Amino acid sequence: MSENSPIEWTRHTFNTHWGCNKVSPGCDNCYAQTLAARFGYGWGDGAAKREFAPSHWNDLLVWDRKAAAAGERHRVFTNSMSDFFDKLAPAGVRELHYSYIERTPNLEHLLLTKRIGNVRGMVPAAWLEPGGWPKNVRIGISLVDQKEANRDVHKLLALNCPNFLSIEPQLGPIDLRFCEYHTTGNEGDGNRWSLNLDALSGFRATSMCSGVHGKKIDWVIAGGESGHKARPAHPDWFRSLRDQCADAYTPFLFKQWGEWNPGNIQAASGAPAVCIQKSGATRPWPPAFDPASGSWCMHKVGKKAAGRLLDGVEHNGFPA
Repeated sequence: MSENSPIEWTRHTFNTHWGCNKVSPGCDNCYAQTLAARFGYGWGDGAAKREFAPSHWNDLLVWDRKAAAAGERHRVFTNSMSDFFDKLAPAGVRELHYSYIERTPNLEHLLLTKRIGNVRGMVPAAWLEPGGWPKNVRIGISLVDQKEANRDVHKLLALNCPNFLSIEPQLGPIDLRFCEYHTTGNEGDGNRWSLNLDALSGFRATSMCSGVHGKKIDWVIAGGESGHKARPAHPDWFRSLRDQCADAYTPFLFKQWGEWNPGNIQAASGAPAVCIQKSGATRPWPPAFDPASGSWCMHKVGKKAAGRLLDGVEHNGFPA
């Protein structure tokens, strides 16, 4: 829990509980697992989850009053140490949180999950009715590569709610203008066919229809990995997302490079270096570095030194 979170895209962080399980390549070097171990808590499906006293929950009411006094709506990231939509979350914590959402209209609750398929069955039924979604709840999904985008983005958009993507750590290129997924045909043949989804425009097209407009992504956050075992990200992955969002007038926030930065070789003298290809494959540097092939030399200089400037610009896009 943090009233003034150091995370660039939120004002506060709040946890309904601690404890989770690894379900994605992005979880491999999970900071929350490391922090939980430091405090003596286990990790994984079989480990007991940490729960909190009523005083912990009352912080939401305090933050709401402060936001109201300032005439603002403050963002709250839930959960940083667990997954709100984990089926193994402690009994009752989601329902308790929903009651606090109703009592804190001056907070925007950012519910980030790697388990978007669970959301429809875990939110109040009234939220899914036309016009029933709370104005102060935004659902986000955590992605690392195109495979996860293809699997999860259309599930997020199907909720027809305020939304966002957290692409951190980014471990591969992602094209949100072409998310391929599969669905069951509605022509009576029962076949499954592939559809192309432009998640930034809300346009969906197939070989069987010209297209249909629907919900689109409201906000994109991207960043590299931090921590001792952090994996480097290719600069062009972030540039591509930046440009995709600019073309679609979608807010884009570049959170961080993480441990690795594409600084010039002389400036990063002495720092560990690798050559990363656009595919994500890495090789020792030198002699594998080959700019003509699109590879890039990345230096492990640490999160603070790496910073968050992308081509010299700090990107701080937020949804209205």
